[in-house]
Amino acid sequence: MTSEAAAQPARRKRGRPPAAGKSKKDLDGGKSRDREVVAAAVRLFYSKGYAATSIQDIADELGLLKGSVYYYIDTKETLLRRIFETSHEQVREIAEKYQAPEDGSALERFRGFLREYALWYLRNIPRASLFAREWRHASDELRAVMLEQRKYYDHALRALILAVGDERRLEVADDASMISNFIMSAVSSLPDWFHPDGSRSAEDVATHYVDYATRVLTGGDVQPG
Repeated sequence: MTSEAAAQPARRKRGRPPAAGKSKKDLDGGKSRDREVVAAAVRLFYSKGYAATSIQDIADELGLLKGSVYYYIDTKETLLRRIFETSHEQVREIAEKYQAPEDGSALERFRGFLREYALWYLRNIPRASLFAREWRHASDELRAVMLEQRKYYDHALRALILAVGDERRLEVADDASMISNFIMSAVSSLPDWFHPDGSRSAEDVATHYVDYATRVLTGGDVQPG
């Protein structure tokens, strides 16, 4: 090696940002580029579908080389998993807010949970649509995780339904699972038809959905009291 060559700084490999000893997992969720990769995946999985979206599509969306995307992920399903994990955490936080009896009457908590749950879907249409639909394309392992997460929401909603039944002396125990499935299906279908620039606002739609669900549960009473 000549003295001139030795004086030249080492060139970084193209498309690989400096990591300073950090692994891929150290960067997960911590760097702006990492968040941009996930956000691009949400957009493309929503517009094209998970199965039809390639890593090359994601790279093109970000203006990166295909190999650079793999700095942040191992496989395309890694992105789907991250999207699901973040969505689950956000919805779980909503559910947990309304479980404690000291936080209000059962009907108030039932309505409060449903309103926030519906608003999450309405304000996060691309992510919510993936959360409700694209899990069918996941591997058996990831699908099993998703099904367990869905059981959590179902159990949380059923607990509120049963609490309203006890509070209002309604005979709902035998129908709690059916009522929960009916409500969950109605809410998860919101991304299929709601348009943010439409004639109804997200808040208006959420209010109507809460009232509809309350009537189904109580047989007519809408407001707590």
